[in-house]
Amino acid sequence: MGLFDFLRYLRLKFLISSIRLLARLFAPLPAPKPDSVLRIPSRDKGRTIKVHVYKPGGDAGSAGGELHPVLINFYGSGFAMQYHGADDRFCRYVATHTSHVVLDVQYRVAPENPFPAAVNDAEDAVKYVLGHPDEYQTSHVSLCGFSSGGTLALVTSTLFAHGTFQSLIGFYPSSSMAGDPGERKAPVPGRARRSFWTKIFREAYIRGKDARDPRISPVFADTTNYPQEMLIFTADHDVSATDMEALAERIKTEGQAGGRNVVVRRMEDCDHGFDKNKKRENQMEAGREAYAQVVDLLKNLESESR
Repeated sequence: MGLFDFLRYLRLKFLISSIRLLARLFAPLPAPKPDSVLRIPSRDKGRTIKVHVYKPGGDAGSAGGELHPVLINFYGSGFAMQYHGADDRFCRYVATHTSHVVLDVQYRVAPENPFPAAVNDAEDAVKYVLGHPDEYQTSHVSLCGFSSGGTLALVTSTLFAHGTFQSLIGFYPSSSMAGDPGERKAPVPGRARRSFWTKIFREAYIRGKDARDPRISPVFADTTNYPQEMLIFTADHDVSATDMEALAERIKTEGQAGGRNVVVRRMEDCDHGFDKNKKRENQMEAGREAYAQVVDLLKNLESESR
């Protein structure tokens, strides 16, 4: 690392450490309560990937011989914030109301671990599940993610052959990190959001790489490998919505020959992260509706596989 790169890193480290500290002080996360914690071997020698495990109905797992379908979830972080556990309520809800075991993956974030660290962790987590058919229904694996975690779910699905995943669920993901984030417009104008932190997070994560790399911006990926079932939630006042909806339409159109079912639901009068917004009742209700729709999708898939 040259001097310029080192100074750049120090600047990013200071800024992001500051916003992490403020988040812990003024918006601390509730302590997640998974049923167990799994340590998945990483491709990096001597390192593991932490995973929160939520078992269906409090099931003890596959000890009784029953294997469960799997939902692998990636939390929202801007690829920089340490928010693993933020989706605890969603993970528990899915595990309680379906037969899926939910694995909530703690992938690495920038600036300490820039691209492709997060992608590598997500890929390693999927390979671990697929490599353990004695523990999971490896023919019934779905991906899910929130915000940057949704982006990561989109990216991860393109790294495996079509048919690997039963479904993909994305909550307000961003389809592209190329271009100026300050020029993005929400479908419905709302409270203006400054793009300063978006630019900082992107700089920390991409670190000079080509933002058009499909492992960074899934809008540039071949749509062939996306699963047959996709459920994407966007929001009226989210600047990520327009581009994501356009990508979803392209995936749907290009996958018509295979009968791909892509459902996009834009949540009315909602912002990015609507399901985590506890100050506005309409957004909390939108979150409840979205979670219920996810459960309906997964239960339908369970019924079809019987």
